[in-house]
Amino acid sequence: MLFDETLFIGSSIPSKVCWPLKTILEHYATIRDAIAGTPHVESHDLPTLVANTSLIYAFNTFKAISLLLHQMYHESGAVVLRQLWEVSLNLHWIGIDPATRAKDFCGFTLVEHRKLICKSGDSKSLRDFDTATKKFQEQYRYDDKRGRNRIQNNFAAANIHDRAVELDEPWISEYKLIYDLASMHAHGAPGAILHGMFLAQYPDSDERENDAAAIVAIQAIRVIVRNVQLLVRMNVITDARAVLSAYDAFQDTLSKAVSVEEKQ
Repeated sequence: MLFDETLFIGSSIPSKVCWPLKTILEHYATIRDAIAGTPHVESHDLPTLVANTSLIYAFNTFKAISLLLHQMYHESGAVVLRQLWEVSLNLHWIGIDPATRAKDFCGFTLVEHRKLICKSGDSKSLRDFDTATKKFQEQYRYDDKRGRNRIQNNFAAANIHDRAVELDEPWISEYKLIYDLASMHAHGAPGAILHGMFLAQYPDSDERENDAAAIVAIQAIRVIVRNVQLLVRMNVITDARAVLSAYDAFQDTLSKAVSVEEKQ
């Protein structure tokens, strides 16, 4: 499947596969309903709490994408796909060392709150906050190359690219496809605004829109199912058979679409 020939922004060579969008969205709904019915372990230990709440957040973005794609708003779908992918990346990165990284994840809310105080311009509140939380903040502070004391930009102390590299494939490839390209839509970049002109080689504009929406749906399904598989390995989801069965059926549809194209 030639996902490097992305239709999020534009490609000089149109995808060779005309994706069956209607059928893909039917699979999307089946997988969505299967995930909604999965039994979860209820626990207040931090790794399980972060895993469950992260999946709920990811699942809500997954549902939002399907609403956009049914109306063929694939540009906005790509933006929400980036949101789904990034929360999923964090979840999988935490899954490497759940006990330590879940604690860092939750503790970083203090840093985020500090940023809000800074934006408020209330210097007294900021001084009081820093005095009260100085010891706790130390775990998120570092000295830069010029010796200046800084506070981390994210809970992981590693940027998104480096987290993707640590997780390896398919995260590395998806970083290039989803994060970089979907970010153009998120930021209203020239390539996003003018992408229709870049796709002018399509003889059928409806086919172009169909394929763009289908690619967003395919990637979203793959990401959300990986989250379910991770929670199974973490013993947070106790039975994912319905999800995995629905995913197999989806994969079969994709294989048939590629096979039909190869025979032509």
